[in-house]
Amino acid sequence: MPVSAKIEVYGVKDALKELNKIDPTLRKQITKDAKEVAKPVVSDAQSKYPPTILSGMKYNWVQKGKQKFPYDQMKARKGVGVKVDTGKKNIGTIVIIQKDPAAAIIDMAGKKGGTSAQSDRFISALTMMFGMPSRVMWPAYNLNADAVQKNMVKLVETVMAAVGRKLV
Repeated sequence: MPVSAKIEVYGVKDALKELNKIDPTLRKQITKDAKEVAKPVVSDAQSKYPPTILSGMKYNWVQKGKQKFPYDQMKARKGVGVKVDTGKKNIGTIVIIQKDPAAAIIDMAGKKGGTSAQSDRFISALTMMFGMPSRVMWPAYNLNADAVQKNMVKLVETVMAAVGRKLV
């Protein structure tokens, strides 16, 4: 259950695909540059994960064959990153994502509401301690949004110029 934030700019996915055909080295550099642009959000999100959350989160929990917990602060911090993906199935091209399942649950639990009394208690406890969803990723983005958007637009313009298109 990765958690991500995105800004939509149309044509970037196709431009990156085309750039990969024209100049794969520049395409790789664009990925590195995107990660650098998003670094303030990544760093801020990483710093917001506390050493412990709720006492029950230190135990193993597997759901539908997938490990969800225990929560580990270091795994939560390492799980935050930037992904540049031009695949057909992906809606976002450049996204800031949380790959750690426990951290993603902590961030977004309660967004759609609970399905049982137990999940309602879990969501209530998280909300009392850390606020409403999104507890980490969106707040980190919001603190850095202006600089990230400004620099991302410059990066997108570089991509578009590299493939001979104009930013719409």
